[in-house]
Amino acid sequence: MDSWPSFFAARVVAGMGTGAESAIIAPYLAEFVARRFRGSFTGALAGFFSFGFVAAALLGYFIVPAYENGWRIVLVITAVPVVMLLWWRRALPESPRWLESRGRAKEAEAVLDRIEAGFARQGHVLPQPVVDAVSPPVAGGTLLANFAALLAPRQARITVMTWIMWLAITFSYYSFFVWIPGLLVQNGMSITKSFAYSLAIYCAQIPGYFSAAYFNERIGRQATIASYMVLGGISALGLAFAQSDQHIMVAGILLSFFMNGTYAGVYAYTAEVFPTPVRTTGAGLASAIGRIGAIVSPILVGYLYPNFGFAGVFGITTSVLLIGALTVVVMGVPTRGRSLEDIAAGEVA
Repeated sequence: MDSWPSFFAARVVAGMGTGAESAIIAPYLAEFVARRFRGSFTGALAGFFSFGFVAAALLGYFIVPAYENGWRIVLVITAVPVVMLLWWRRALPESPRWLESRGRAKEAEAVLDRIEAGFARQGHVLPQPVVDAVSPPVAGGTLLANFAALLAPRQARITVMTWIMWLAITFSYYSFFVWIPGLLVQNGMSITKSFAYSLAIYCAQIPGYFSAAYFNERIGRQATIASYMVLGGISALGLAFAQSDQHIMVAGILLSFFMNGTYAGVYAYTAEVFPTPVRTTGAGLASAIGRIGAIVSPILVGYLYPNFGFAGVFGITTSVLLIGALTVVVMGVPTRGRSLEDIAAGEVA
């Protein structure tokens, strides 16, 4: 592409595709994973985002400045996994839960038969299924019907909880990571412009995601999300009052660890709290609400800093994190060790 308008249009289309992918994959896989490790599995799935972020940072640092059209080379390299994914996806079965919710019982049984046959070929015998709850019927199908189901009396509390949760973490994440380097540079802390600092921040995501995936099953999704939000806020305050490059490095690593770790809990939890007929719509809408925070936060921080300084920026952002954590604890429901049907039955009955 040789013009800015065409590049911008292509980037918008790419953003739509990646946004849709991130909204679909966790709800899809949650419907296949056994309850005893669903939280850790889905959280670890989100953790693989971190490898992409680190790889992108390395490509941008080493390839873009080394070649005249380095950015084009990076785009081609990053497009290859997408093409591979399109090919691999041909082998993915449809969710039996979703098929059953649409009245396609025979297709659901056929998918389950293929899965059982695959395990049998490997010498594994699956236990008999245990259904400890039957989800009440949920009206859905069309986009408007799905939205109406999400705001039905018993489901509305969970829907609003996910909106606030996503809004809080995404608002705070972009507030910290878009503005913090620039604000610290203005205060003479040039380390935030270094490659070492950037790489450390990106690498801290990896243990952040996977530690939260572990705690999803150890202490539950609500406790994991709330704890990582609070600890992220404390790390941000530490960064705000940093007095040396070493202090900035440590606080920045902790901030990246906890803020990204929160997403491992958020993705796992969001995929569980909606009934099957509207699970992907609910997760996608919550994620979209969160993106509003990503848009608003840099603008708001740009207004707050000249008028209220560091205290105003970090005070507002940390307060938003605390509100998000409190909302998850008070309005959320426990999901650890429960089947998706049991969770849905408790909320929409």
